[in-house]
Amino acid sequence: MMYHGMGPGRAVGAGMGAIWRQRQTLSYLKEGKPDVRRTLRRLWNVVIPYRWQFFGGTFLMLGGVALGLIPPLLIRQLIDVAIPARNMQLVILLGVGMIFFPILSALLGLLQNYVSILVAQKMIADLREQLYQHIQSLGIDFFTWTRGGEIQSRFLNDAAALQGVLTQSFLGTLSNLITIIGALFIMVTINWQLALLSALVLPTFAYPVLHFGQRTYSATERAQQALGRLSTVLEETLTLSGALVVKIFGTEKHELERFHEANQDVCKTQVAQALLGQWAAVVVQGLAAFGPALLYAYGAYLVITHAIPLGTVVAFAAYLTQLYRPASSLAGANTTILGGLALFDRIFNVLDIEPTVKATTNPQPLPPTPSQGMAFEHVTFHYPNGPDVLHDISFVAPPGQLTALVGPSGAGKSTILSLAARLYDPSEGSVKLEGIDLRNIDNQALRQRIAVVTQEIFLFHTTLRENLLYGAPEATEEELQAAIAASQLQELVERLPDGLETIVGERGYRLSGGEKQRVAIARAILRKAPYLLLDEATSSLDSQAERLIQQALETLMHGRTVIAIAHRLSTIQRADQILVIDQGHIVERGTHETLLEQSGLYQHLYEAQFNTSPSSDSATATTPPVQENYQQNGRGKRVLRSLLDRQ
Repeated sequence: MMYHGMGPGRAVGAGMGAIWRQRQTLSYLKEGKPDVRRTLRRLWNVVIPYRWQFFGGTFLMLGGVALGLIPPLLIRQLIDVAIPARNMQLVILLGVGMIFFPILSALLGLLQNYVSILVAQKMIADLREQLYQHIQSLGIDFFTWTRGGEIQSRFLNDAAALQGVLTQSFLGTLSNLITIIGALFIMVTINWQLALLSALVLPTFAYPVLHFGQRTYSATERAQQALGRLSTVLEETLTLSGALVVKIFGTEKHELERFHEANQDVCKTQVAQALLGQWAAVVVQGLAAFGPALLYAYGAYLVITHAIPLGTVVAFAAYLTQLYRPASSLAGANTTILGGLALFDRIFNVLDIEPTVKATTNPQPLPPTPSQGMAFEHVTFHYPNGPDVLHDISFVAPPGQLTALVGPSGAGKSTILSLAARLYDPSEGSVKLEGIDLRNIDNQALRQRIAVVTQEIFLFHTTLRENLLYGAPEATEEELQAAIAASQLQELVERLPDGLETIVGERGYRLSGGEKQRVAIARAILRKAPYLLLDEATSSLDSQAERLIQQALETLMHGRTVIAIAHRLSTIQRADQILVIDQGHIVERGTHETLLEQSGLYQHLYEAQFNTSPSSDSATATTPPVQENYQQNGRGKRVLRSLLDRQ
């Protein structure tokens, strides 16, 4: 028997409407113009732990650049000295030098690239660690309003793209700058007039940076956003739960069209991003053609007039290649860097999100054994940018007693459980455990004291053993077997092909609803927590499954302080106190017998469910305000069911 007849379908439709309206008003992933200086400062903080490797890579790069500047000088000596003097020994020596120095420069470059890639990968790994740790610290509201595909895009698409930015753009830019400075210095030393003529084209290379830089930043941001939307579509439709919904409703064509739209968006944005880079390359190559033309024309005139020897012009032509090639790369690298800053901004924007449930800096210790229970003191609560959904809630759940919450769907019962688990903090008032405000208790200490069993059980795609031990990995084999017996799971373990080592499938798909509920009960038993938050299942079960779950719950609740959203008549009747919740208020409180005598909402709901109504719809029909109220209150149940059981 189940006490869940307080609204058809638990007002899912109304709740989903409220969720989508809230999503439109809550934007965690901020958009805006890039703050280049701020991003670079934060990036430097990421580099600092690897500064010695960075300096070592820079030293190798300097050595490679210096060795690369020597061959043009050898060519000059070959043409102007060795050939006119017919000195074969010098010719051979210079030829060997023209082979040796480029090879040595390339080897130093190879070593420098290895160091750069190593440092870049470690930096990216650090960013992923920071991102994962920070997202774990965020409140449940972040996961409620942010799509999983957007979160995964930060880890996979954005972080992976950073390697090219770090290894090719940042260090490449430094290498190009040093090469340009070194080449100009040698060219001025040889002939300042030709050096000045060669340098005249250099300022024009700033044009691609100024013209294409901001456009590349915006194009990169749009491309990554498109990838995030595509990841969301894949996550929603190609996981087990999503695929089942698609097949059941026959919406394959609709989802294919949705995927096609997202896929085409990715294609268009990435083509636009690539074309910007190509146009920048065309402009740079056009600019780079002017320098050699001027050099050869003026150099030929100087050779004809015997102002300089031919070897000097040839050496200048070689240095011109070393001058304009890095200048071209520098222009391209700057557009790539600006695009890379967009990726860093997307990661930093997530790292900048402030947790709504903040860890205490000065935690107070809990007593070793329960003594005062859990208390709600004048608690008022509202979701971000929404109206109050709980109003002045006050009650005490004494140690070792069962407090049952009953009421219409969307009344605020699951929100109360969410506050008791500190998934949210009250907007006003306080929730206390053993007389200590939850906001002043260390989060890990709180989790060790509270076990949670929700209606919709999340199981990992791993063995039954690992799912049972999740949250209590230190449990012994004897404790595990005792929990299995207490939760009535022996028959299941014996029936599975590999026993406890059987893979349960995604979200435990290989198990029935009742079996998953008993797995959750076993996990709660293994936690050995003195406090239990329970949302009894309302799904229809056969009599055998119902009996097994009831026996498991009896074992689980024994000796614990329990706050339960009660749906079973047996739970309601044995409760030490019953709180009747309606539209965010406690409208009645007492025991089963005393509340029936009051002829209030509790009696009405009880009679509608157990005595007079064959279905839950009759109860709903007499309480029309419930559905409207659920649009704000009911989403607490959705959040609690889908996420709270992951502890």
